[in-house]
Parts: sequence; structure tokens; C-alpha cells
Amino acid sequence: MTNKRSYSRYFIIFQEDDRGFGIAIDRPPTGYAKIENKNGRAKITFYVQNLLQEKGPYTACLIDATKNPPAIAKLGEINVDETGRGEVWWEYREDDIADTGIHIDRFNVACVMTEDQYPLSGQIGKERIEWKEKLKNPVRQEDKEEELDEEAKKFIEYEEKIKNEIEKIKEGEKEEKVEEIENTREIKEGAFAKVFHRILKDLEEVKLNTEFKNTRWWKVPLERPDFEPKLMPYYCIIYHLIFAYPYINYFMWMRRTGYYYFGLKYDDEGEIEYVIYGIVGENNKKISPSLGQQDLKNG
Repeated sequence: MTNKRSYSRYFIIFQEDDRGFGIAIDRPPTGYAKIENKNGRAKITFYVQNLLQEKGPYTACLIDATKNPPAIAKLGEINVDETGRGEVWWEYREDDIADTGIHIDRFNVACVMTEDQYPLSGQIGKERIEWKEKLKNPVRQEDKEEELDEEAKKFIEYEEKIKNEIEKIKEGEKEEKVEEIENTREIKEGAFAKVFHRILKDLEEVKLNTEFKNTRWWKVPLERPDFEPKLMPYYCIIYHLIFAYPYINYFMWMRRTGYYYFGLKYDDEGEIEYVIYGIVGENNKKISPSLGQQDLKNG
């Protein structure tokens, strides 16, 4: 009877963090960390692109940001070529990464760092952790163990009573209309969403009744406005619609009104899940146009 072998693999996608390391304005650095666990061994691969070679050396790191101060495993240097690309991998026991004595599952941040900056970083999970702030301002252990005096204890009890009262008020507000709740709740804004909002800020935002929930819509004229070159990929998604058979006739519909609709569908974190296009049509399946949607997460 053979032993069952365990294997898992996951990616941490990098986003540009500290700026000034891209090889061009419209080509910011990107990359990923790939972590593969097999039979007690962990293989960690770092891939980067669009990094300025002369601003190196670059060091690959994994961080356990649940600790304060965070625990850092410096894996080694990433050699970047003249095109801005670099790829390197390391292998360790999964319970002792880079001689830290920390299991691979404890690390929730991956980053590429220079001597004092972080050109690329990525995190596991939806909850964002301010790990750089923890590195700058670690909490001293003696602060945690400081005993509370009687006045402090009374204040905490009072604070708990206030929290309980707030919870009661929230329970009483559950009967409010969904629209009122949406207008008062905190609005989250993801990284991709910020770029789209920057381009769309001068367009007319409209309300459309559609089957898509958690969306915003804008009216886009056929006339193309000026744009910043570094926003070209996002600009193209909004303005440079690709028409081929059988969709070429959609242009005729847009010419009738002089505009079309562009929508963003958001996930719970305020990041863009889909982009959606709409054209004014008639309530007739045979002649009503439909552009559909594009999944930004899965390509």
C-alpha cells in the first residue's frame, strides 16, 4: 500500500507598491510569487517584470504580518535583466523557511524589496494588512503587558456598553430600504477601480435598472477625449470597443444615439469584477443588441 502524497500550489500576485521602479510610465512593474508544497518541502518561485535593472539589487521576501513586529524571511536576490525581467526559485522544508523556523502557511505577504523600499508586494486573502506600518512602528512587548489600573478598567466597561447600544441601533435599522443603506455605507475602492474612476470622472454617471447587482454606469459619447498614455490599457477597455462579426452592426445602434453605456460591477472589496457594455435598443429579442460583459479576474 503506497503512501498518499500531498501537493498544493497557490500564487500571490504582485502589485506596484513604492513607485519609481518601472522601466516606463506605461509599463509598471508586475509579477507573482508561486508557492508549491509537496511532501513536506516548499518550493517558492518569484517572477518579476518591468523592473529597472539599475535600481537593484532586489531581494525576494516572505512576511508573516500577523506578528508585531512582522517576521521576515529573506529568500535571496532576484537578478533582473536589461528587459526588466527576473525569475528565481528556492526550496526549503515547509516548517522552516529560510532558517526562520516558521511554517510556510504562516506567511501572508510576499514582496520584492531594495535596501529601504518595496517596489512590489502582494497579500493572501481579502483582508488588507498594513504590514509596512508594522515594520516602521513595532509594538513593544512591555506595552502589551502593561497592567490596567481601575480607571482604565471602568473606561473599558463603559466602552463595551456603548458598543452594545450601537449594536441595538443597528438591529433596528435593518428594515431600511436597500438603496438608503447603499447610500450611507462606507465605499471601498480597489486598485483597478481607482484607475477606471480617474478616467470616468468627467463622464456622466447614470442609473440603469439591470440584472447586475452592485454596479455603476456611465454614458460614453462616441467622440474620444484626450487621455494619459500611462492609462492606455484601461482607456482602451472603455473607448476602443473591438467590433467583428456578428457585432459590427452595433455601431449602427450607437450612431443613432451618439453614445453607449459603460458599466463596472464590483465585488465586496470594491474591486472590479466585470466591465459591462450597453446599447440603447428595443424590447425585441430579434433586434435588440447586447454587448455582454468581460471577466477581469479570469481574463
